[in-house]
Amino acid sequence: MSAPHLDVQRLLHDQGYALDPDQLAEACAHHPEQLCALLAAAGTIAASSAQITVLTDAANLLGDVHASSDADTVLSLRERLDRVADALTAALAQHDRATAALRHTCGALIRTDLAVLSIPEHGSPAEAPGDATDSTP
Repeated sequence: MSAPHLDVQRLLHDQGYALDPDQLAEACAHHPEQLCALLAAAGTIAASSAQITVLTDAANLLGDVHASSDADTVLSLRERLDRVADALTAALAQHDRATAALRHTCGALIRTDLAVLSIPEHGSPAEAPGDATDSTP
């Protein structure tokens, strides 16, 4: 199993799902669109999470500098903070859309006869996978 599979497995675990990497090839042979959608959503979640982290750090840095700056510098800092805030809002929205897409796709895959995904006994996803009515991502 390669490292990207481990990252997807960890991300799915964080979302309340268990991935059986030994079943990926068979699941992909039967449902390639859904497996690709699952991997794309997982990648988007990972990327947007990194963006959220770095943008939050940047906002905190700008806020700290703003508090100790003179009046001439404040306007420039506010403009930069506005750009960071806009980018953070976009990253949060992207993360939310990808999380919803991932849950929808996981729900569709769980309803198949393949054992690639499951919901562990000790946890459940925030939105039950059975709630998705369409089996396409």
